Amino acid sequence: MKTIEVRNNYVYVYYDGTNDVDSIITLMKEIADICKKENIKKLLADVSNMTGEPSIIGRFQVGIAGVRIFKGMKKIAIVYKKVDSNRFAETVAVNRGLPSMVTHDIEKAREWIEED
Repeated sequence: MKTIEVRNNYVYVYYDGTNDVDSIITLMKEIADICKKENIKKLLADVSNMTGEPSIIGRFQVGIAGVRIFKGMKKIAIVYKKVDSNRFAETVAVNRGLPSMVTHDIEKAREWIEED
């Protein structure tokens, strides 16, 4: 299931589909188009119920693609299941200038995204 909706000053996404690089990049492009159309610079995505687990290379590819696709965004918060490697894509993106965070805590993500 996929839900994309505009809320206050951010776009909210819920996605519980397949966690593979191609599906995630396609989803990111769709989200970025909505953000641009609505002129919104913040994103909160709950992908904590995705199925599958990407490889480290897959996480790297998603992080690099996110930097390109979401260029110009102010904040991106990703809610992901609690695993040891869940911040690798965040590190890749942040090191390349994309203000993002990955957490397993939806409330923490919401608080961060609503801050100015």
